[in-house]
Amino acid sequence: MTPQASSPSAGLLFDLDGTLATTEHLHRAAFNALLGDDDALDAASFAQRVKGRSSIDTIGALFPAADGEERERLIERKERMFRTLAAQHGLVPTPGVRSLLDWIRARGIATALVTNAPAANAEVVLEILGIAHAFDVIVSAHDLARGKPHPEPYLAGLAALALDATRALAVEDSLVGIASARAADLDVIAVTGATSEAGVTAGAVIAVSDMSDPRLLDFIAARFGLAR
Repeated sequence: MTPQASSPSAGLLFDLDGTLATTEHLHRAAFNALLGDDDALDAASFAQRVKGRSSIDTIGALFPAADGEERERLIERKERMFRTLAAQHGLVPTPGVRSLLDWIRARGIATALVTNAPAANAEVVLEILGIAHAFDVIVSAHDLARGKPHPEPYLAGLAALALDATRALAVEDSLVGIASARAADLDVIAVTGATSEAGVTAGAVIAVSDMSDPRLLDFIAARFGLAR
């Protein structure tokens, strides 16, 4: 976790994978390299068994016979492979991400990245997207006792920003992530992109297909009493 930010009046806490950029294809390729052809995950099984969950939980489910040390080796191999693929193939930010971050930063809104991914993944993805400068703190579930859907990652994000849930919003694209944010008493903005799960809007206060939707800025401005 990066150092605590100075006390802001409001904050947005963003998920990483699927929210800031589409990364599912790279994660699936990395997992499938470990699993082999016979056990490879298709898009549907990836969504059901992996999406939104931490690699710690996923490796445990996909390799139940592996002991603790072997699971750690598998996790490191998978995450290293993901970072290599991301660097080789690049990533495209979700439409509107950069302008949204510029807009909220100009208005003094604090930002946190709250992810089930290891911090090294987050740093690589943010660097590739060119938005590493836009986040005050990074919270990785790998540094916590429990990941999403437990509220601990979002509670840690709020604590790092010195905010309570009434002055913050979460931005998520998965059922697991929304469950985590809601359990931390956060209202959620759902991003319903091409890889989002069915029903992802059910726990959200507003849903947008991407962050270029003008309703999003209107909503954030109204919520925090800001000039549009």
